[in-house]
Amino acid sequence: MKLIILRDNLKLGLDTVARAVGQNLNLPILGNVLISTEGNQIRLAATNLELAITKIISGKVVEEGSVTAPHQILASIVTNSTSERINIETTKQGNLILKGDNYESNIQSSGPEEFPVISGVSERKEAVSVDSAVLREGLTRAVIASEASDLRPEISGVLLLGEINVLKLVATDSFRLAEVRISGQQFKNNLGEGFKFTIPLKTAQELTRILKDEGKASFYTEKNQFLFKTEDTTLTSRLIEGSFPDYEAIIPKEIDTEVLVSRNELSQALKLSGAFASRTHDVRLKLKDKKVLEIYSSDNAVGENNYLIPAKINGPETEAVFNWRYLLDGLKGGSTEQVFLGLNGSERPAVIKNPEDESYLYILMPIKA
Repeated sequence: MKLIILRDNLKLGLDTVARAVGQNLNLPILGNVLISTEGNQIRLAATNLELAITKIISGKVVEEGSVTAPHQILASIVTNSTSERINIETTKQGNLILKGDNYESNIQSSGPEEFPVISGVSERKEAVSVDSAVLREGLTRAVIASEASDLRPEISGVLLLGEINVLKLVATDSFRLAEVRISGQQFKNNLGEGFKFTIPLKTAQELTRILKDEGKASFYTEKNQFLFKTEDTTLTSRLIEGSFPDYEAIIPKEIDTEVLVSRNELSQALKLSGAFASRTHDVRLKLKDKKVLEIYSSDNAVGENNYLIPAKINGPETEAVFNWRYLLDGLKGGSTEQVFLGLNGSERPAVIKNPEDESYLYILMPIKA
């Protein structure tokens, strides 16, 4: 195999597959990246057996072939190289040689037959297609509420729920929940039916890094696996076993008190109040005089903090204690100047959403005093 690749292209490829590189003492080959050619295409691939990423990069194929080598070494060489182009070739002894303008390395490598099969998912045309930027934004807003859990693995990811006119992305850690809706005009379902499955949190996080501002992305499932594709990147992942909970049951059907407040002011107040919050990160929200939202926090070892924000309030005065970090995360899901808070006292979940926008919903449980 002989290749000529621009350093920046090779670095991009290695960075893309990096998080799928495995670390397994019993199976050290998982620490390698597979470099292969197919026609004029150069492919880099890595897998940890649960997640696999393949990236197509531009370059010149002088001689076709394939080889695997340690990702860590390759990444270190490419990151620190000052050469614009890097020449890659394999020797008769099976080693991998990288050459730059003033640099040459000889790396012990392995044959492709030792590398695990990336995926048993077959290629097919039936898939869900969506704009890359739309899917990336949706996943970014949803993963805020997710957290890996060994106790409840069924919620350790993002639920993808496809219906006729909407694609829902849902995540929860049992204390909070985020739902993002992508309208039927923004995606195309060629599967011919609805779908419901949960991808692991790490998979969702990787997709937010892989997806670009332009282009289309597609995905489908088969044999308890998830396959995702863009023009130059393929990701395969296992699906989470078990059923995602009936999350709609916890969404409040009615709101006791509606609050409209500046998103920036509330964010700033929470950050300042967080410095005085106790170990449970609790802050108290209290409504006063039908026009003021008070945010209070205290810590015996630090002191106390009180912040008043003008607000439009509709409903009875109430108060509740929340984890200020979780509350702040809920504000990150929107971009409107104002944010809607639906408060339901000290024991029932609160609702955060964007005014006149049904695409995002965030539910947060209060902390019981």
